[in-house]
Amino acid sequence: AQESVCARVKIEIKQELTLERQAFDAEMRITNSLPVTPLTQVEVEVRVTDETGAPVTITTDPNDLTAKFFIRQTHNDTAADGQVKGGSTAVLNWLLIPAPGSAGNSQLGKRYLVGATLRYRYGNETQEMVLNPDSILVKPMPALTLDYFLTRDVVGDDPFTQEIEAPEPYTLGVRVRNSGMAEAKKLKIDSAQPKIIDNQQGLA
Repeated sequence: AQESVCARVKIEIKQELTLERQAFDAEMRITNSLPVTPLTQVEVEVRVTDETGAPVTITTDPNDLTAKFFIRQTHNDTAADGQVKGGSTAVLNWLLIPAPGSAGNSQLGKRYLVGATLRYRYGNETQEMVLNPDSILVKPMPALTLDYFLTRDVVGDDPFTQEIEAPEPYTLGVRVRNSGMAEAKKLKIDSAQPKIIDNQQGLA
C-alpha cells in the first residue's frame, strides 16, 4: 500500500518595482563679499506654500504620509559649524519630492511656491533674510495596483511511479493597473529567484 504525506512549504519571491518620479532641485548660493570676516551659524529653512501663500507640510521622514513634499539635503558647501568664509561662495542643494496627491485633481497639475529663510551671524549680530520664492509645477502621478496570479496546480514527478516525469513550467504573473491621471514612465520590475523560507519537514 502506498502512503503519502501532506506537506506545506512556504516560498518567497522578492521583487522590486521602480518607475520615474518627478523631483525638484532647490539650490541656494550664499556669497560672502566681505574679504576676511566669515558668516557663522548659517541656517537655511526651506519653505513651501501653495499659490495663495498658505504653507504646506514638508518632511525629512519618508514614512510621514501627511506631508505634501519629502525634502533631503543633497549638497552643502558651508563648513561643519555652518560657516561661510570671507570672499567665498557656498552652494546648498535640496531635493524636493512631491508626495502622492500633491498635484491635486487637475490633469495640468498644481503650482507651488518654494522659498527659504536664511539666518546667520555677522560679528555679534544675528541676521535674517526672507528670500523671494520661486514657482514649481507638480504634475499628476500614476496610481499603480499590482495583481498577482499563478497556476493552481504544480505538476512534477509522481513519487508513486518508477518513471521520472518531467516537471511542467509553472507560471507566476503580475498585472499592473494604473488608475492615476499620469502614465507610469520607465516602469521596471526586477524579480529574484524563489527562496524557501519555511520547510518544517525538511523536504529536499
